[in-house]
Amino acid sequence: MSTKRTDPFRYTLTPPLACKMEITHIDDMPLQSKPATVDLIDINKSGCRIGTGLNLHASNHQIRAAVHVQLNENLCVYNGEIRWQEEIEPAMFHYGLSLELSPDEKEQLNIELRSLAASGRIVVL
Repeated sequence: MSTKRTDPFRYTLTPPLACKMEITHIDDMPLQSKPATVDLIDINKSGCRIGTGLNLHASNHQIRAAVHVQLNENLCVYNGEIRWQEEIEPAMFHYGLSLELSPDEKEQLNIELRSLAASGRIVVL
């Protein structure tokens, strides 16, 4: 069976991992916000999905954020932009973030994800 998969594999965390997200820009205007606790649901080297009770109205605004996550020993900060928002249930939202990672950050993330996959803490989809 041949495949034309171009997207990187998605790693689903089981259970989702608590992390922090701070909004850095709304509509290209920088701002300082307090980090909010969110759940990291899945991640790959191009993006991630988070869950939170916060309604950010992402369809009406361009929102840039920094996600602070500790997958293994190291705390990493990944910058990105919210691309979509979906209300999963009342007062629970999922957001898709497009991550902007350097080649070194991508390699480090791949190493961390492979380690989590080997320990059974994530599922590869």
